Amino acid sequence: MQLKLSENIRSLRKEHSMTQEQLANALGVTVGAVYKWEAGLSVPEIRLLMEMADLFDSSVDSLLGYEQQSGNVNGRIKRIRDLMTQKRFDEAVAESEKALQKYPNNFRLVYTSAFMYMVKTAEDKSRASMLKSNELFGKAVTLLDPNTSGEINEVTINNYIATNYMSVGDMPKALEILKKNNVHNINSSMISFLYAVELGKADDALGYVKRSVIDFIISTTRTTYAASFAYAKKHDEACITSLLWLTGFLDSLKADAEALAYTDKLKAISLALAAVWEETFGYVEKAEVHLNQAYSLAAAFDADPVNDARGLLFISDVEGTLVDSFGGSVREAVGSYVFGKVPKNTASKKMMKIWEALAHES
Repeated sequence: MQLKLSENIRSLRKEHSMTQEQLANALGVTVGAVYKWEAGLSVPEIRLLMEMADLFDSSVDSLLGYEQQSGNVNGRIKRIRDLMTQKRFDEAVAESEKALQKYPNNFRLVYTSAFMYMVKTAEDKSRASMLKSNELFGKAVTLLDPNTSGEINEVTINNYIATNYMSVGDMPKALEILKKNNVHNINSSMISFLYAVELGKADDALGYVKRSVIDFIISTTRTTYAASFAYAKKHDEACITSLLWLTGFLDSLKADAEALAYTDKLKAISLALAAVWEETFGYVEKAEVHLNQAYSLAAAFDADPVNDARGLLFISDVEGTLVDSFGGSVREAVGSYVFGKVPKNTASKKMMKIWEALAHES
């Protein structure tokens, strides 16, 4: 079994911009002791390993760096995942229990085992499986490491715990956890679903429904823009169809098709971007039509901006400004998020000249 303790101490010390003397002072040892650790001439006692792991915001396992253990654990984790996928839960449980006895503090193993028990709970609705899953998820939180994937954090793990409670029908407990972890409204849609569908509490649900709708509008727009740029990079005409779908979606949210609403700001940007891609793919007439529509809508919106939820279905009574990253003026947003981001080629330059001519005429 090979340890990487000496090089891990050295690299973590440098990563935290500490000298050997500063590390020695922090741990209450001599500089000579730190030198010997990093040179591989001696190893710290267990107490100092724990203090060092805490100081470097790491785990003792990570600090030691067991290469042989890592390979063995990875094989066991894959085995548990494969058995879970095949729904061979009895075998997955046996494999997990055996692995956890040997590697009780390996984050990935603990997390994978917790996830396996969560899937099992969804299948058999067993409270025993739910409690085991939640116990392991709770332990996983204590083992979280800075090197862990950014997709896994305390909030996501706690939301899995809430999912377990939902699987066994304990909706009040699930709601308690989801509401506590509702960072940036990430759980609002699920909270509204539980209130409305599972508990029949309409008034409690509607507040979360409205938050979800607002976030859905903004996130759908950003996601579609991202998809459009990505498809354009691959020379796929889905860059156009995705944006035209978005304009239809934005229109569908308006209570009055003729009245200006916040979604018209997003629609104008979408049409301008679609026009650039249409010109790129040779749809010249469509490009000019959509660019003219985009400018007319942008000019109308900028003259009388609607930055709240007035005129939108489901959320018209929500008070306050709707916040996005596109700025106040639609014409400025088109300049920044369309002509400032698309490739500088013949098509985009032509569309930009037409846009500027429209601005000059107005």
